[in-house]
Amino acid sequence: MNKQEEKLLREFVRKTFVAKMLQEEKQKFLQEQKVRSWVKSLISEVNEENSNTVISEAKDQANPHPNTGINKLRDAIRKAKPSVKSKFQQLTSSGEQRESFSNHMLAAFVRLFDQLDALSASAEAEQDMTDTSADLGGLDEPAVDTLAAPPAGTDIESELEDQLDVQLENILRELDLDVDEPGAEEMDVVSADLEAEKEKDTKLSQVEKDVEKKKAKDSEREEFGAGIEGDQTGRNQAFDAFNLVQSYFSDNYLDLDNAEDKDMFKKWGLYNLKLLLDSYEEELNPGLEQPNIENPM
Repeated sequence: MNKQEEKLLREFVRKTFVAKMLQEEKQKFLQEQKVRSWVKSLISEVNEENSNTVISEAKDQANPHPNTGINKLRDAIRKAKPSVKSKFQQLTSSGEQRESFSNHMLAAFVRLFDQLDALSASAEAEQDMTDTSADLGGLDEPAVDTLAAPPAGTDIESELEDQLDVQLENILRELDLDVDEPGAEEMDVVSADLEAEKEKDTKLSQVEKDVEKKKAKDSEREEFGAGIEGDQTGRNQAFDAFNLVQSYFSDNYLDLDNAEDKDMFKKWGLYNLKLLLDSYEEELNPGLEQPNIENPM
């Protein structure tokens, strides 16, 4: 192969293969740049959202908040998030279900904090009364050496024996019941009813037991959602979720004694629960239009 033929071959290879490979690499590079730019925009949005939220899961342990109430709140929300998210995102039939869930859940936490505050105030008041009573306890009790002596001529032992005899007679009279005595028959009827009810319970099928359990639970759910309008499926789901996570918040809140810590826990707790529910709604987004993909068959 002479130099002219080699030169022509190189130009052919360059135009046919190398140029195509360079074009493909260029397109790949541009595509990667687009992806990187999109990821950076998402990161910026997340950072901006976190900056407006007091609860941030990243580095919570390494960077505790200056307020103890917030640290206790972080712990409660960290434990509660999986259950709340799971229950919320099961509601995909309609937005009304999720809206009802959010309304009932937030109302339940407002009610919970009110109840905890009321119980704490009652316990403090009772403790104050106990302390006051202890401080004044010696004022109303006479000293031992100031007790008055019994009147002259009183036979204390004889009086005590008479009282014991009367009490013993009453006890024996109560034990010696006549079967024909009014009320005895009624007692037998009650016992028979209890036995019948017990026998009925043992004969109930599992389906019947499930129905009875459902009725009792429905009553609790109605009480849970009293005064709040909304879809009942969302209410029921909120009831179940609240029962799963309530203790996380109650336990941590009751650990706090400082008024400022409690206020921070309540205020930011409700705010962050609202943010969480809003973020779950955006994440779920079931109303997003699906692309029109034709059946390849």
